[in-house]
Amino acid sequence: MDFSDFLGNPGVKSALSDAFSSGRFPHAILLQGEPGTGRRTLAGHIARALVCREKDRAPCGECPACRRALAGSHPDIRRIEGKGDGGNISVEQIQEMASDAQRMPDEADYSVYILVFGDRTSEASQNKLLKLIEEPPEGAVFLMVCRSAQALLSTIRSRAQAFQLMPPPEEEAAQWLQSHADVKPSEAQKLAALCGGNLGRMQEELGSGTAKEAMEAAVSIAKALPARGAHGLLAATAPLLKDRALCRQTLARLELLFRDAVVLRSGGKTLLGGSPEAADRLADLPIKQLVQLPGLAEKARQDLERNANTSLLITQFCAALRGAIGRS
Repeated sequence: MDFSDFLGNPGVKSALSDAFSSGRFPHAILLQGEPGTGRRTLAGHIARALVCREKDRAPCGECPACRRALAGSHPDIRRIEGKGDGGNISVEQIQEMASDAQRMPDEADYSVYILVFGDRTSEASQNKLLKLIEEPPEGAVFLMVCRSAQALLSTIRSRAQAFQLMPPPEEEAAQWLQSHADVKPSEAQKLAALCGGNLGRMQEELGSGTAKEAMEAAVSIAKALPARGAHGLLAATAPLLKDRALCRQTLARLELLFRDAVVLRSGGKTLLGGSPEAADRLADLPIKQLVQLPGLAEKARQDLERNANTSLLITQFCAALRGAIGRS
């Protein structure tokens, strides 16, 4: 299986390639990871390989099967996505898929079903899926995409081969962005550092109209944090309460500003946050306090990605920041 165009995750790619080459490909695969780590991209890549006619270099991207798969029109690849805010795949969707899976593939050796789960797929839907993957129809392969396998029943997890996807190294991600989005090396490196190599988030940041606003919000929060009263910090975080995209980007920038402050406090000079002034102001805090701040920003961002209530999250985040620096 050719993974030349999929970055990072060498262990995952090696395991999938070995299974494909052996002719004993699992009937159920679970791809888990944070948004932007390529879960859907890899699922599509696997699906194309399974229907590709050039098995020695699948997916070749050139045969008629690959071209139809890339166009989204291959008859043996189906995509089932959750609906609504929670991304719930319904019982009816699973039933329809189970009925379809009983047929033999139209063209390929496999009928491939890509299931994209949200965080709230009901137990009823999962139990219906469990019955299907316990006794899978011949030639059916189920590629399940989710943020965390813990959102699925343990019985489903035990019947699927699970893979954890991680962002590629930052340098590799920066090089990819330079070649695919015509971005200057310095800008690509900043984006890679800001997003931890997460390609999806890097592209989102690149096309975002709120990047400047997020930077301004992060600087305001960083400057307000050392004050004794909480009013300034609460005022600085107020714009984040009703804009989840702005909140996510601001938290990512804050994490870098906090890291820059730790670097300055430790005598270093390599800064990535984009505001040396804000980092320098924070660097007056004791190092034992500073080292706690990047992790708090990262945790808040991860909680936001898991659909946490924004108002409650920001309130808790402010309290945690003030607690870390000894401001009750």
